Amino acid sequence: MENEKNTEEKTKKQATPFEVPFKPIVDKFSKHKDSTLVYGETIDLETKKVLPVARIRYIGGGGGGFTQGNKDALGEGGGGGGYISVKPVGVYEITENKTTFKPPVSKTSTLSLLVILTFGIALLFTRKSKLKMKNFNIN
Repeated sequence: MENEKNTEEKTKKQATPFEVPFKPIVDKFSKHKDSTLVYGETIDLETKKVLPVARIRYIGGGGGGFTQGNKDALGEGGGGGGYISVKPVGVYEITENKTTFKPPVSKTSTLSLLVILTFGIALLFTRKSKLKMKNFNIN
């Protein structure tokens, strides 16, 4: 009877191979059910407080295996996978007078805007020079 209890306790404590990679992630999300996952810890400065904000996405899936009763039987396996994305959205600046939200400046969006503006200006100069050439040839 005592041996059965010890065996059961050891079995409960041992994690299955499918559980091990996901356990830290699941533990983190289950412990932080409040807003601290999305809203970070408040940073206190002299005259203001800064509250970071992030967008978190997570998806997971998994499967398990089994065997047919006896020790020598071949078993079937399983697997799993997941995706986690944490993206900064901005910060809230909290002062005595007001609270403002400030998004981060994305390098990608800044570069895209610069490329579009450069292309637009080049297109305008090209058309303008073509019109000048056309007017020059007529006169």
